[in-house]
Amino acid sequence: MVKRNKAHAIVIIVVMLAGIITGCGSNKKEGAQAPKATVSPSGNLQSTIQSIDTNGSKPVVTFTLFDDNGAPLDPATTGLTVRFTIAQIGFDGNYKNYIKASTAGQPAFDSGGTFATVGDGTYTYTFATDIKDTTKTLGSLAFDASLTHTVGAQIQRTVTSATGTSFQQAVNPYLNFRPDGEAVTVSREIVSISACNGCHGKLGLHGGGRRDIALCILCHNPGPTDPDTGQAIDMKSLIHKIHMGEKLPSNAAGGDFTIIGFQGAVHSYKTVAFPFMSGDSTITTTPIECIKCHVAGTDLAGNSFGKDADKWKDSPTREKCTTCHDVTTFDGSVTKVVKDGAADVTVTAVPHTGGTQSDDTLCAGCHPNTGGNDYNITAAGAADPKVPVPSAHTILEKSSIYTGINFEIISVTNATAGNAPTVTFKVTNDAGMEISPASPSSFNLKVGYFSQTDYINNGMVNYGQPLTQALTGATANGDGSYTIIVATPIPAAATGVGVIGLEGRRPYSVTTPHKGTQNYNVGGKSVQYYFDLTTGLQITDSSKQRRKVVDTDKCLACHSRLSMHGANRVNNVGECVICHNPNATDKNRRPATPPVDGLTERPIDFKVMIHSIHTGENLDLSKPYVIYGFGSSVNDFSEVRYPRDRRDCLACHIDAEPKTYGIPFTANILGTTTSTGTDLNNAASDDNSRTLAYKSVCISCHDNAIASGHADGKVVSGAETCTQCHTTGLLLGPDFAHVPVR
Repeated sequence: MVKRNKAHAIVIIVVMLAGIITGCGSNKKEGAQAPKATVSPSGNLQSTIQSIDTNGSKPVVTFTLFDDNGAPLDPATTGLTVRFTIAQIGFDGNYKNYIKASTAGQPAFDSGGTFATVGDGTYTYTFATDIKDTTKTLGSLAFDASLTHTVGAQIQRTVTSATGTSFQQAVNPYLNFRPDGEAVTVSREIVSISACNGCHGKLGLHGGGRRDIALCILCHNPGPTDPDTGQAIDMKSLIHKIHMGEKLPSNAAGGDFTIIGFQGAVHSYKTVAFPFMSGDSTITTTPIECIKCHVAGTDLAGNSFGKDADKWKDSPTREKCTTCHDVTTFDGSVTKVVKDGAADVTVTAVPHTGGTQSDDTLCAGCHPNTGGNDYNITAAGAADPKVPVPSAHTILEKSSIYTGINFEIISVTNATAGNAPTVTFKVTNDAGMEISPASPSSFNLKVGYFSQTDYINNGMVNYGQPLTQALTGATANGDGSYTIIVATPIPAAATGVGVIGLEGRRPYSVTTPHKGTQNYNVGGKSVQYYFDLTTGLQITDSSKQRRKVVDTDKCLACHSRLSMHGANRVNNVGECVICHNPNATDKNRRPATPPVDGLTERPIDFKVMIHSIHTGENLDLSKPYVIYGFGSSVNDFSEVRYPRDRRDCLACHIDAEPKTYGIPFTANILGTTTSTGTDLNNAASDDNSRTLAYKSVCISCHDNAIASGHADGKVVSGAETCTQCHTTGLLLGPDFAHVPVR
């Protein structure tokens, strides 16, 4: 059975655990009047917690609150929600919340307290909960004035813009303090919201009003569980399991990690695929690289946050490790009960390879915080293998064993239509030492061309593909460079701009005590060389090269590493579009009777493919969105769960003028081939069946019959008239329709 490869863009909440920002709050209500706020550049509410008084039994919070224009905003304003919660960091380093919810065992926001106006945008809130009475606190939590406390707020409202669009404003101010007035020395800044929002854009949970991790962990702490499924909602357990998704061992074994959330919504995370893309298939879509989330950053107010980001390396425990390795047992058991939604299911367990462990006292002995990024840690002794925490969670490309792969095209001659170019190139490691193109390395060059805006590659290879040539036969020049003549001439009819791309990978063999010997392919970042097909001269003017629409660095903000097609094509969209052009489909990869979608071919035009992949489960196709790839692999993207608002085009696109997204398009952009003609090596308009350019892009996301029919109805004399309604500045333009509303 062909494996259905899961997609790499998913709904995730990229955070493993989080905490509070350092600060020192007084135990006395200072009541200081803050200066008027200035207009927020984000158009959001503005609020800070100034101080908190815990001398009495019921805390009194002093806070400021302004609207998006800097005017004082009364907490009693109709439609505005202002609520507070409070928690302490216990001696075990975890948060414990004081406030009980109506559901037994659940933390909550305080309710029934009173507001008072101090003046000039400053207010107080007096809690209704007596946090010094253990009969009133969650889990009979006892007040201790010597411990770090955090008070946090959820303030939100829905407003309507001048264009009639409703959107949400929300702010989560917080303050950490010690009730005894001493300086705060204990914090829990494990993950910053800026790390989360690197993928999520603007994370907002429980209806969208909870946006800062410093607020989230005041409730998501050890002890409370989802009352419907029994799953732990402690941040480290919840977030690790969500991001493991399809790679979570219990999910893979037949369980289904599910949380019943806001307003009874059912959230199954069994199909989540973490967006990390590596040439190593065993870790692709797995959150193995802890530093992706555990990194210092900022909170939503822009304050430094994350002083405890390295704590993931320290003090391993059975409870911490099984938040990801959740079918591992430490008592020798060969089965384990996990959750399939709310139901229990027994699955095959993985007994701890280090033997039974009745407590956590020996964990750090075998799993120390040593070794840095040394991927090739060897056993200290045959019977005593060490698996340091950092090296076990390091990808090969960031380890000491990887020395780098750097491509350089030095020159190209005889590069005119009808001739076979001669290419001189060099491949080196990070130390500048030569890497031979001879086997076992696998380095290739690609030759393509475009005459207007998009690659067409007519006359080269079937289905719009470029010429591809292995570099194993290149001739050494004695100075670390190599030369090779392209085996097939550029078509004599080719006009415009040519490109030569250089790409490839090397094999690595790595031995570790916990995995034994494993073989990997690791690729280097591909490079492109542009040239004039008439003169053969190199083109360095970027305006004459293939247009740049998306920023690869923005891709890497989520994906960390884009290593595709067996690690041959790495971290450069400029290489992707040579093959993924408007003439290209996957017809030559498909079996005679495709087992998934039943289609004879599917476009692999980059602008269509990437939009459709990232729309994923939100597509409205009658058939799943499937691409047949290398070796006829089946890549089914119908379960992709994109982690941010898809209207935020600048999450991927370059922010430049003229705009790289929306309408109008750059001139001469080609429509997308939907059916290859009789001449497989010719994509002329009279041979291939195409969808016009505007429609092909728009229905890659808006793929329902209504949108398709609407686009067809706006074609006049063979030309699309979309610019009449959808240009910048108009109500249905990209600056309106493609802007997140939150």
